[in-house]
Amino acid sequence: MDMKDSIINEKLQWNTDMEKKLNRFPIVMHSNQWIKGTDFHYHPGLEIHITHDGAGTMVVGKQILLQNPRSVLVFRGMVPHQMISKSSYKRTVISVNFGGDDSHTLPSLHRLIDFGWIPEDSCLNFSLTPKQFQQLEEMCRMLRHELTVREVGWERMALSHTLEITVFLERSLGETQTATLSPQSNGKVTDLVQICSDYVCQGLGEDLSLKAVSKRFAVSEEYLTRSFTKEMGISFYQYVLLQRVAEGKRLLREAPDVSITDIAYMIGFPSSSHLSKHFKTLTGETPSAYRQKIFEPQNGQ
Repeated sequence: MDMKDSIINEKLQWNTDMEKKLNRFPIVMHSNQWIKGTDFHYHPGLEIHITHDGAGTMVVGKQILLQNPRSVLVFRGMVPHQMISKSSYKRTVISVNFGGDDSHTLPSLHRLIDFGWIPEDSCLNFSLTPKQFQQLEEMCRMLRHELTVREVGWERMALSHTLEITVFLERSLGETQTATLSPQSNGKVTDLVQICSDYVCQGLGEDLSLKAVSKRFAVSEEYLTRSFTKEMGISFYQYVLLQRVAEGKRLLREAPDVSITDIAYMIGFPSSSHLSKHFKTLTGETPSAYRQKIFEPQNGQ
């Protein structure tokens, strides 16, 4: 089971509201929002996701990325994505859709708008220095002002600020050298991470300790977790926990007659208390509360 299939929300949703907003004007900004995560969704254009405060886990396609203050994600909106947070976090999201080369939206500016540095089916994930983040916040403030006040020429100013932000992030990406890209090469690290992640998904009830899995694939524990951190944005241990909790959600939803204790054993937790602990850490609620929420409406009908 891929993490993209379900952690919080069970169905992938097309963001109709975002589509309508981008059709009205190709730049949409949600600034300094305090929220507790999002549905699993996709939409047109590009998305710039900036974390100001708090922490959470962002799922973008097959990538699972931990987000903390000063974290930035840049990806194409058509890649399914979802933010998961056990508590409120503060974020700014900028969505941009200038269309393709055949689009009638701002056709004369296509030669100046270059987003080729953003991958097609994964995302860029990096952290800014305090100074860089302060600069980015100021650029966002100016963009927010133009989109809110809408004085004469606000559309051109909003476009200029948006392009400034994207160029700044592209340059910062080159400076930090910490971007996390979905692997495209045939290198040893990519092969190892893919094989191990498949093994984890197919055997959640087995011994998936770092020691056991590294021994199975004849690599050192340090090399395995370092490879996962580089390719997936999280450690091997964190990846296993996320997959087990995701499968736990599916079983809680689809197997109402199976006890929480049995589900814990089925997905590799030694007890129901271990499942409850990690489930609540990642979702903000206990397994029993989640199951009750799922089935209460049906019982009341």
